[in-house]
Amino acid sequence: MAEVSLKVFCSYSHIDEPLRDELDKHLSPFIQSGIISNWHDRKILPGEEWDDEIKKNLKTADIILLLISSDFLASRYCWEVEVNTAIERHKAREACVIPIILRSVYWKYPPLTLAQIQALPKNATPVISNSWHNRDEAFTNVVEGIWNAAEKLIEARKQQLKEQEENEKLQKLAEQEETPKLELQQAEEANRQLNEADNLQRLRETIEVERQRQQETQRLQKIREQEEVERLQQEQQSASNELSSEKGVDYTRLRDLLRDGVWIEADRETLAVMLKASGSEQNTSLDLGSISKLPCTDLRTIDQLWVKYSNGRFGFSVQKRIWESVEDYDTFSDRVGWRKWRTVVVNKWFGLKQQTEKQIKWLTYSDFTFDTSAPEGHLPILVPRTFWGQEVRVISVVGLFRHMDTCEL
Repeated sequence: MAEVSLKVFCSYSHIDEPLRDELDKHLSPFIQSGIISNWHDRKILPGEEWDDEIKKNLKTADIILLLISSDFLASRYCWEVEVNTAIERHKAREACVIPIILRSVYWKYPPLTLAQIQALPKNATPVISNSWHNRDEAFTNVVEGIWNAAEKLIEARKQQLKEQEENEKLQKLAEQEETPKLELQQAEEANRQLNEADNLQRLRETIEVERQRQQETQRLQKIREQEEVERLQQEQQSASNELSSEKGVDYTRLRDLLRDGVWIEADRETLAVMLKASGSEQNTSLDLGSISKLPCTDLRTIDQLWVKYSNGRFGFSVQKRIWESVEDYDTFSDRVGWRKWRTVVVNKWFGLKQQTEKQIKWLTYSDFTFDTSAPEGHLPILVPRTFWGQEVRVISVVGLFRHMDTCEL
């Protein structure tokens, strides 16, 4: 009896491609041994019709993996073509459908009909979750579940092949015993009629294939047009979300200043909107109390605007990353360029002797560099307060980083 090999079809969002690659690695022992063959749309060759290839492999797969995430559920093609076909084949017992929860998302509401199917990992815990020590542990659990399903299919397939081979042997014996002996003339006439019928059938099939191809082309064109409309709507929504605020603060001016590279005005505007968002407009600087009242949504909006329009050079998250690498305020200030060393001449021995010394100079607001030549993390500064002639930043900066941890930024 021939060895049984199962075809696995992987349905996923391209946003989740790195996670799909990790799953492939965990399945590689089964793939290399020929027990399964794993197919996804990245295996479509140049020149092939991608829609035809996806449907062909989807309709012939033994196991269909649905890599569930919010991006997957938001994909019109994944839902209308791949998920619907998978569910139909699962209900008809033509294939085994296995949902794999990659990222946390609510996927059990009635229209999906997926809630009736056992999902992986165990207890439908997402792969990206604090419940796992690491992603390898999660994917190991997933592969164990896939292998359990595969073993059952392989056993059923072997039994089916065994029965099929026995039936073929019986059929062959029956044909050998019951095949009538036709005269040569009768055989030639029958062959001629079969050829004519075959030619007519091929013509009909060609016409039908062309008709279906035209219908499919029209349908795909409508889908592409609808997807383009949805893409434009999403871009408009994304532009709106870029300026989101829990307190109704308008970040339009901050965005425009950052976009135009007016960094000093953007820094001052940043302080103003943070005071407004924290309900501390009566203050002139941020203290720990004001920082703790900053809504996470507003803090995220401000940081993302700085990071986006500085090409990742400025922003609170950039400063926080530098802080976490040193965890020392003096070293941090040197890294971001908030203080400098200078050489000065000092008098010794009542002016009888002079010598040079290196001293630290903390930058005043006018000394800062408000352009992209500044060190990484140099901005924003937020016009810090002064205390005994020294600008005090350490309390507010460290407090801000702690609040960012609370907001998971």
